[in-house]
Amino acid sequence: MYSDLESNERKRREVVSCLYWSLMQAWNIPESMQDYFGFTEDYRLFHQLEAMDYKEYEQKVQAGEIPDSLEVNARLTHRAEELFERLCYRPPVEYLDKLNGELEKLGRIAAFPDSVHDILHIHPAFLAKYGIDKTASSTERSCQAEKAYRELDAQFVKMTGRRPYADEFFASLRRGKEKAAEMGRPGKVHKPVLRNPPSKKRKMGL
Repeated sequence: MYSDLESNERKRREVVSCLYWSLMQAWNIPESMQDYFGFTEDYRLFHQLEAMDYKEYEQKVQAGEIPDSLEVNARLTHRAEELFERLCYRPPVEYLDKLNGELEKLGRIAAFPDSVHDILHIHPAFLAKYGIDKTASSTERSCQAEKAYRELDAQFVKMTGRRPYADEFFASLRRGKEKAAEMGRPGKVHKPVLRNPPSKKRKMGL
């Protein structure tokens, strides 16, 4: 049904539109597209997990009997993005703005790993999407965010043709940390030297 997307402009635009709204508004893509592009099983699993009783869901996740729904959603999102960006020759500005906001969040986490606990701006679905474990050490979280930043930056380069930002950003970040560490080092303690100190034998004048 969708084997001729490269030559059938109408059908390609139809698929691109469905993927776009799925990524921007979390809409389901039609079952025919799910079947053809291999999304059906993950969609079924995700909706099954979402429909479970919360306590039962938590117990089974902790026991390793079922996957975390956020991980399934992240897998679906990555696959939908990959397909969308392959078929959409000029991604809309709104889509690029959305990903740019995620790039900025990744940069913030790389610089300030404790920002993962900012529940107003950093949601669990975002952390799952980019493989950031909020229970890991600060160094690990920073490394995870850097890896995700570099991958998303490369994604932008491929989509837009702009120059990569990652090397420049992380070089600047490292220089800032080195400068902060340098300024934080305790310097030598110099004792004040009194000029012409009074002799212990001499009485001070009244």
